[in-house]
Amino acid sequence: MAHIIKTKAFVLRTRPFKESSLFAVVLTRAHGKVDVLAKGCRRPKSTLCGTLEVFNLDEIIYYKRETKDVYTLSDATVIDDFERIRSTPQAVNAAMVLCEFFTKTLPSEEQNPRAYAMLHAFLNSLSTIEHTLVKPLTLYYLLKALSDAGVQPHLDSCVACRRPIRSTVKKINFSLAAGGVVCERDFDDTVVYLDQETVITLRHIYTRQDVDLRKMRFDEIEEILPDYLYQHLNNIVLHSLKHLS
Repeated sequence: MAHIIKTKAFVLRTRPFKESSLFAVVLTRAHGKVDVLAKGCRRPKSTLCGTLEVFNLDEIIYYKRETKDVYTLSDATVIDDFERIRSTPQAVNAAMVLCEFFTKTLPSEEQNPRAYAMLHAFLNSLSTIEHTLVKPLTLYYLLKALSDAGVQPHLDSCVACRRPIRSTVKKINFSLAAGGVVCERDFDDTVVYLDQETVITLRHIYTRQDVDLRKMRFDEIEEILPDYLYQHLNNIVLHSLKHLS
């Protein structure tokens, strides 16, 4: 007997399967990240045609028979295609950043309502924000996602010895390998120098509910994020992050 599930889901990623089908990675509130097979959805007359665009919010029905190893998508209806995001390549690529992050970091079929809510909030904000703030918004949400993934950078004291970091210095040592700020005694060969304003920005992101993206320092954060992700999340590379503008 097939176990049938009906739920809302964000489309995180798709890839072709054979001539007319797709494998899709979707994010649901109750069931986490799920891989589904959409048979025949690339045929023009398929009822699934157009429903599996990346970052669509759909209502889907999927099932898995006892003799099969993969879920099959039987129906999908678009709830929100975030049309305003799709009107500009800059916003589309920004949306891809969080979709790629969750695709590569979330465990399969593990409930994660926070990730679902975060992606929904991000896409809603991205739909309305002015174009000059698209990059800061994306980096802000990506940094918040790091916290949920358990790899939030340590910023309040030396990550190695827990000694206080002097607040009077203009440049602060940040160890990519250790995952946070370090004192001179615990300096290592992955240390980069961050401006004090950059560290203040990071602290605000992780301690405040409301932030003013216009007043935050993201240039150095953007530079170190790829290496930080690689060091602390199983060597992942976010290809969409390279094209964030």
